[in-house]
Amino acid sequence: MQKQAEKPLATDGEKTTPNARQSAMMQARLAILSEIERRVIVHELSRRQACLQLISDLSLYGKGLATSDAGHMHEADYSALAQMAATAVDRPKMGMSLRTLYNWFEAREQRGAQNLAPKLKKKKTPVNELPWFAGFLKFYARPSKPTITDALENYRASLSNPDDAPNYKQVRTAIAKLGAVERHKGREGALTLKARLAYVSRCTDDLMPGSVYTADGKTFEAEIAHLLTGHPFRPELTPVLDVATRKCVGFSVSLKENCIAVADALRVAACESGIPAIFYVDNGPGYKNKTHDADVTGMMGRLGITKMHSIAYNSQARGIIERFHRSVWTPLAKSLPTYIGEDMDREARKRSYQKTRKEIAEFGSSSSLMEWDDFVHLCKEAVERYNNQPHSGLPKFRDPESGRKRHMSPNECWQSHVAQGFEPVTVTPDEADELFRPHVIRTVQRCLINWNTNTYFHMGLEQYNGIKVAVGVDVKDGSRVWVREIDKFDGNELPGRLICVAEFAGNETRYVPKSYEDAAIENRAKAQLRLIGKKVERVEDQLRGSRLLEATSEPVIDVLAKPVIEPEVLELEATPVAVPQKPKRRVFGTDVELAAFALEQPDQLTENQKKILRGCLARKTDLDLFRLSNIDVDALRDTLRSDISTHKNQ
Repeated sequence: MQKQAEKPLATDGEKTTPNARQSAMMQARLAILSEIERRVIVHELSRRQACLQLISDLSLYGKGLATSDAGHMHEADYSALAQMAATAVDRPKMGMSLRTLYNWFEAREQRGAQNLAPKLKKKKTPVNELPWFAGFLKFYARPSKPTITDALENYRASLSNPDDAPNYKQVRTAIAKLGAVERHKGREGALTLKARLAYVSRCTDDLMPGSVYTADGKTFEAEIAHLLTGHPFRPELTPVLDVATRKCVGFSVSLKENCIAVADALRVAACESGIPAIFYVDNGPGYKNKTHDADVTGMMGRLGITKMHSIAYNSQARGIIERFHRSVWTPLAKSLPTYIGEDMDREARKRSYQKTRKEIAEFGSSSSLMEWDDFVHLCKEAVERYNNQPHSGLPKFRDPESGRKRHMSPNECWQSHVAQGFEPVTVTPDEADELFRPHVIRTVQRCLINWNTNTYFHMGLEQYNGIKVAVGVDVKDGSRVWVREIDKFDGNELPGRLICVAEFAGNETRYVPKSYEDAAIENRAKAQLRLIGKKVERVEDQLRGSRLLEATSEPVIDVLAKPVIEPEVLELEATPVAVPQKPKRRVFGTDVELAAFALEQPDQLTENQKKILRGCLARKTDLDLFRLSNIDVDALRDTLRSDISTHKNQ
C-alpha cells in the first residue's frame, strides 16, 4: 500500500485548544489504536502483524471483497471502522500506512493522547494585519452604516493606485472573521454597542427595604388635558421604587421633569414608606442640582440620604426602574385613545391628533382627552395594581389560598420583612412639611427677603440685616417664606432655629405673589407670545404688500367725463320702487350677553356669533367668566355641537 505523507503531530509547545476537526481526528486515531491492541490480545499477534492485518481488512473493504467476518474483525462493523480510518488520516484517498500507525503509537506513548491531534496548518495572516484593512475600515466603520460595496468603492477612489484595493470577496471574508462585537465598532454608538457586551447581574437578596430607592422620569406616551389650559400634552411621571422589594413607594405627576417633580415623588415615598439610605438615580438635571445637593439647603443632606449616580450610557444598571416603566406606564398609555407610542398605527394616530385639535378649536375641550384629576387617579390605580401582582424578580412562596408556589408581590415582600422586625425610618407630618420644603440662601436687607422677584417682610429680621439666612419656600404658594438661621454642626452648615415666617409685603413690583411654578409658566407664556408676535408681523407685511399690488392694478376713472345714461334707466328712476328694509342686527355689549342669548334662542344666532362663542369656549379666562356669570358652559357646548351636526346632515 502506498505510504501517506503524514503531517507532524502536535507538540508540547502548542497550548491552543483543539478545534472540532482536530478533536474528531484525535478520537478516531485512538479508536484505531485500541482496535489494533484488541487484535494483539485476541488473536495473539505482534503489533506489526495486527497493524498489517487492519490495513489489509480496510483495503479489502474498500474494494468490496470483505463480505464476511474472517475472524479478524470479531464483531466490529466494517463500515464503522472504515469511517474512523477516513477521519483519522489527513488524506483519506491515500489510505493508511504502517509508518503512520507507528507514529501514532509513539506520539501516544511519549506525549499522551492529546498529541494525537494533528498539528494546525500554517496560520493565516490575522485580519487586522492585512495591509488594506485599516484603510478600508475608515470608510466602513461609520454611523451611517454603509454597505461593503459602497465602502469599498470609496476606499478604492481614495487610493493612488486603485489596483491595490482588494476585491469584494476578500473584504467580505475578512469582515466575517471579525468578532460579533468587533464588526460593529464605529457603526454603532457606545450605548447600542454595550447591548452586545457581557453584563453583570446585580443581586438584591441581601438588601433590606428602605436601603436603596431608585427613581427615573418618563414622559407619558399618551396625551391628556393640560392642567392649566386644557390643551393636549404629555405629562411627566416620576416613580420611586424600593430596590429590595420592587415596591413603588411613591410617584409624582408633573408638567415636566425637574427637581420639583423629583422632590415631590421623594416626599411621598419618605412619608408613606420611610426615608431611604441610598437614592440611586441617573445624571439628569432633575436629580443633579442645588435643591438636592447644596451643602446647607440640599434635601439629601437634610434627610441624611446618600445619593448615587449611575454611569452615563448605562441604563442597564437601572433595569428595575426601566422594567417598571414597561410594566405600568406603557400598558396604561395604550389603554387611552390618544396613545402616540412608536408601535401605534400612523393613520389612527393622525385621526386622534386631528380630532382633539379640531374639538379644542371649536369647543375649548376634547372628549378624547382625559382630565388631569382623572389621570392622576388612574395612575394611582395602576401603581396599586402593580404592587399587588406577583413579581418574577422576587422570591417564591407557597400561596396559602391556592397551595401552589408563586412569586411574591411587592407588597407581600415588604410585609414579610416587616413581620421579621423591619421598621422604616418614617417622618411625622410636621417634620415632612419642613424637611421637604426647598431652601435657598438669601441675605437680609432691611427686614426684607427677596425670592423669585417677590419681597417678604418681617420685623423679626431687623437684627439680621446683612446676614445670610436659610429661606424655606413653598413652590405652590408664594404668599410666605420660612426664615431660619444657618448653624454649623459636625463641620456642616444646616438650617437651624426658625427666626420668623415672612409674609408677602408691599415693597414689591407685583400686586399678587408669584410662586416658583407660576413664574415658570409666565416666562414660558411670554416666550410664546414673542414668537407669535413675530409671526403676526411677517403675515401683516405680506398682507400690506398684496394690498399695494391690488391698488396699483385698479383702472383709472375719469371724473371729468360725462356719464352715459340709457333711456331704460331713466324710466326706472322715474318709477318709485319700495326698497325692503333689512332687519336690524342685534348688538350685544359683552360675550356673556351673547352666551345667554344663545342659550335662550339658539336658532337666531348668526355664523359670526357662533364663531365668537367657539373662540370664547377655547379660552380659559372666558370659561371662568361664563361660570361666574351663571352661564351653563356644557349646555352652550352642546348647542354649538348640535348646530354643527345639523349642518352635516343637511
